[in-house]
Amino acid sequence: MTDGLTQLIDRLVANCEQVKLLQPPLVRAGLWIVFSGGFVLVATLSHGTRSGMTDHFARLDVMLPFVGALLTGVLATVATFYVSLPGRPRGWRLLPLPALMLWLASLGWGILSDWKRLGSAGLAVSQSFHCFQAILITSLALGSILLLLVRHARLGHPRTTALLSSLSTSALASAGVTLVHDLDTALMVLIWHVGTVGLLTLASWLGGDRLFSWIEGTPERRPS
Repeated sequence: MTDGLTQLIDRLVANCEQVKLLQPPLVRAGLWIVFSGGFVLVATLSHGTRSGMTDHFARLDVMLPFVGALLTGVLATVATFYVSLPGRPRGWRLLPLPALMLWLASLGWGILSDWKRLGSAGLAVSQSFHCFQAILITSLALGSILLLLVRHARLGHPRTTALLSSLSTSALASAGVTLVHDLDTALMVLIWHVGTVGLLTLASWLGGDRLFSWIEGTPERRPS
């Protein structure tokens, strides 16, 4: 090795800045769950809880969808922080799937229960834009912060990370809204809660690459 090359290497090493290592994904996910859960809880309780909440949640067909939404949000959060890192196993993206299936299956059971309990009234559909608005605003507020925390996902799987982050925040928002808004049938929850979560998740997946490129101020990468 020549002296000139040695000097060049020494100069490059001298100008290098120390890289700050990220906390383990599970630690970061845990901290985010505490923050986002607290945010949703405060935002929810500031509007007051729904009337007859104790009796409402005493029903298994109500409690199970709530637990399903909550678990979906928690597991999607963990998956977000793992998938955002390059080189992680692709199986992490499937982590929230069991909870999501529980959420959907319990709502399906709830629809049948409402039909048996209320007859045709259990299948009635009306507008509930206040639920849509509450989930949308909460999801956008939390989602914008979460995307900043995992902005390095542009180098790995930007679209999948955006999808999971949106599923995380919108599912937690849906669980929080359940404590406030009076949707008495599972069909209405399926339409206005799960429907809103689905729209936000789809939009995030379609625009994930652009989102991370905009955050980083760099050209778009191939979608993943």
